[in-house]
Amino acid sequence: MADILSMTGFGSGRAETKDYRVRVLLRSVNGRFLDLSLRCSTSLQELEPRLRDRVQSRLSRGKVSGNIEVEETAERSGLPELNTEVAQRYFQELDKLAELRDGGDLSPMSAEALARLPGIFRSETPDPESEHLEPLVLTALDTALDELESMQRQEGATLVVDLRERIGRLRELMDRIDRLASQYRDDIQQRLRDKVEALLRPGGLNEDRLATEIVLIAERSDITEEVVRFRSHTEQFVEALDSGGEIGRRLNFLLQEMHREVNTMSSKSSHQDLIHTAVDAKEEVERLREQIQNLA
Repeated sequence: MADILSMTGFGSGRAETKDYRVRVLLRSVNGRFLDLSLRCSTSLQELEPRLRDRVQSRLSRGKVSGNIEVEETAERSGLPELNTEVAQRYFQELDKLAELRDGGDLSPMSAEALARLPGIFRSETPDPESEHLEPLVLTALDTALDELESMQRQEGATLVVDLRERIGRLRELMDRIDRLASQYRDDIQQRLRDKVEALLRPGGLNEDRLATEIVLIAERSDITEEVVRFRSHTEQFVEALDSGGEIGRRLNFLLQEMHREVNTMSSKSSHQDLIHTAVDAKEEVERLREQIQNLA
């Protein structure tokens, strides 16, 4: 049986070499389709299509945001190097400054003061090439996707427990509706007899109208078909939970049909107990619809 996944999750992944360190953060929330947004550093722009393909091969629904950071390790970072050309120019200018004081010597500058002068030291590190970063980034991305899917799997399992409890509650409500409908059948039959007697009074008999009234009363009061269909939908709902996989859309369709059937039951009945029970069932269906919006 395939796992049932929630669309809510978070995952992070890291990978490192002696030169670079990569960190990937992924977040996912509800979404009808896969809506992917990736933020990458400039050095990864050429890799972005490949990274998108990687995510799309693992996720099918949800609004997913990702952030991929690349930084140099201490070994990669360029060490400071004295810029002798700049230093010599500083000394030349300092000599000129001394001459402005009638040839007097300036107080010698400390090494610390010299080191603070702009441009005295330089540090050059070449930009990383995307082909060198690709294995590292993909490793970190796969780790983040694994963690994201693990969280989605846990959230999905928790949701399934709640869904099973709620569908059990719906079955109980439908059993009650069926019992109430059976109890009220005698009342419905009596209403039908009263209607027929009224039509059979002198001057009130009309064969066509009599047949029509009988059919209408029977159809308006009988909810047997609606109960049977509703129970069929609950069975299919449980079967979908048992089969697993991407079932969000399937469950949403079944709940729409359940809502339609219970609405019809409520409209056909004139008994308050049955109507109130049907309202309880509709509320439970709505709670189920809210829950499954988070399923892939």
